[in-house]
Amino acid sequence: MTNLKKIILVVVAFIFGVMITYFIMNKFKTENYSEQSHVIAYQIERMNKMIVAEQSYSDVYNHTSKKSLPGFADIYSADKKVTLLVNAKAQATYDLKKMNIELDSVNKKIIIKSIPPVEIKVYPDVSFYDMDQSVFNKFDKDDLNGIKKRAIEHVEKTIDQTKLKQEAHQQLIQNLGDLYFLAKTYGWKIEDKTDYANELNKLYD
Repeated sequence: MTNLKKIILVVVAFIFGVMITYFIMNKFKTENYSEQSHVIAYQIERMNKMIVAEQSYSDVYNHTSKKSLPGFADIYSADKKVTLLVNAKAQATYDLKKMNIELDSVNKKIIIKSIPPVEIKVYPDVSFYDMDQSVFNKFDKDDLNGIKKRAIEHVEKTIDQTKLKQEAHQQLIQNLGDLYFLAKTYGWKIEDKTDYANELNKLYD
């Protein structure tokens, strides 16, 4: 009877030890997943910013107009001219605060659903540098507003939007790449449903 009790006590102790070990390991695994989730969530939070590629432009815009009586243009004309200095800052931006992304900590998966498209914005600063007009041919408010508008359009045409978009694209890939690298380090999977998936998979496969 004594030996039987000893055997029962050993079996109970063994089962109890297994349960304790399982509980500890399971708790450790849960804490490990939780820690990984916090690190990845923090990285995603850091990404929620504005990616900006910027270029500056400066140009001089001249406008000249003449007014004369029919048949007397060779003798006399009332001229007016104006010179404008146009400085412009052009930006290509990705607003990653609008990025649609989910974190599935149970299945260790990051799901990137969508990324907002790049936006091109131009911030012009126009100043009148020089103006010359005659008594019979003066600038009015509408004239100057129209010239200012054409000066801005002239500068906007000189902006290299392709280069600007490429610079912003490179920054975007770098930011997303940090998330891909972190996921790979922790053994998580990324389900990327955006147009950038192929490019990023080639870099971080």
